[in-house]
Amino acid sequence: MLILTQSDLRPLLSMRDVIDAVEKGFQSLAAGHATIPERLTMELPSQTGVLLEMPAYLRSDGEPQSSALGTKIVSVFSQNRSRGLDAIQAVYLLLDPDTGVPLALMDGRFITGIRTAATSAVATRFMATPGSKRLAVFGAGVQAESHIEAMIEVTKVEEIMITSRSVDRARDLAARIRSTRGLPCEVVAPDTAVSAANLICTCTSSPTPVFDGRLLAQGTHINAVGAFSPSTRELDTVTLQRSRVIIDAESAAGREAGELLIPFSESAINPGHIKGTLSDVVSGKVAGREFPSETTLFKSCGLAIEDLVTAQLAYLKAVAGGIGIEVPM
Repeated sequence: MLILTQSDLRPLLSMRDVIDAVEKGFQSLAAGHATIPERLTMELPSQTGVLLEMPAYLRSDGEPQSSALGTKIVSVFSQNRSRGLDAIQAVYLLLDPDTGVPLALMDGRFITGIRTAATSAVATRFMATPGSKRLAVFGAGVQAESHIEAMIEVTKVEEIMITSRSVDRARDLAARIRSTRGLPCEVVAPDTAVSAANLICTCTSSPTPVFDGRLLAQGTHINAVGAFSPSTRELDTVTLQRSRVIIDAESAAGREAGELLIPFSESAINPGHIKGTLSDVVSGKVAGREFPSETTLFKSCGLAIEDLVTAQLAYLKAVAGGIGIEVPM
């Protein structure tokens, strides 16, 4: 079995390649070539934590090495921050789809970070208006930085605004983006970011809305990825009411996202407000956007197909490049 650490994965997985792989994964899902059971969730109240398992199987579409099988095990322990640890811990186990033999065990945190941003990039590619973008990013962690990289890959970003409760981290991220990307990037207040932006990514751990939806400019596209439980949400009810909503899948955001479930419980929106899934949009079954002034929203809780295609890509590149440590089982 091949062991791939985060330092192994970084040079193997470019954002552009992962975006393409994730888009193909959603195309396969739309074609009925993927099996994705609902993820298993186990609450750990004593640790303020949760353990998730996310299996997926991709059947061959006739192309070489197009079938894949694997599962991600991920834990979210909110108290880890006080211990000097990341709240999210994860590993990915890739299996031979014909025999079930373990092929690779790899760092799941990097897989999660890059595939989440890549999925938002796919949604942006199909849902955002053409033209240059003023990007507002809520959050200053790994997901925020990954989303900036992903947005730059799929649209012309002319300005970046970062807003975060962790002001020092936000300033460090802004400085890093200015240095590495050569783009204007500043730390601003939430109201300023929302009012000025036409592309927004929310990548926080906030359990309550991070901005006032009344301030949204017409034609804005939003990617919301931070909240993933029925009782938490980054977006307020007004934002949902104003938006054309696309979700990752009924089995994910459709059943787990507080952004949707809380307005449902308030009778502020009804299930028909959700226009479809990302696989519907990628396959052309549903329009991601109907007119330029429309506000669009992609709500994601994470889907196992995203992890599987990313892990498969990493494994094939690692084998070709002789990267990783082979361990007999």
